[in-house]
Amino acid sequence: MPVLREIEVCKIDEEFRVCPACGYDYGFHTSFLKVDASKKSPVKSTREVFKVILICPECGARYDVGWRVSFTGSEPGVVRTTGHQVSTV
Repeated sequence: MPVLREIEVCKIDEEFRVCPACGYDYGFHTSFLKVDASKKSPVKSTREVFKVILICPECGARYDVGWRVSFTGSEPGVVRTTGHQVSTV
C-alpha cells in the first residue's frame, strides 16, 4: 500500500488524467476530505462541505483540483466555489 503524501493543490487545464508524480495514465480514484469548519473563512455555512481529492492508484499521490461537494440533506449537491463565495448547484 502506498504511503499517503501531502495533498498537492493543482489546476486542471484541458484534462487531468495522468499522474504528475509517476506518469500513471488511467485516471484517478477519489476520496472526500471534510473541509475544516473551524478554519477562519469569509464564507460561513451550515452545510458540511467536503474536498474531492484525486488519488493516483499507482503511487498514492493526492491532488486537490478545487472540487467541493456537500452530502448534507436528502439530495447530494455540488458546491461551486469561486473566490470567496460558495453556492450550491
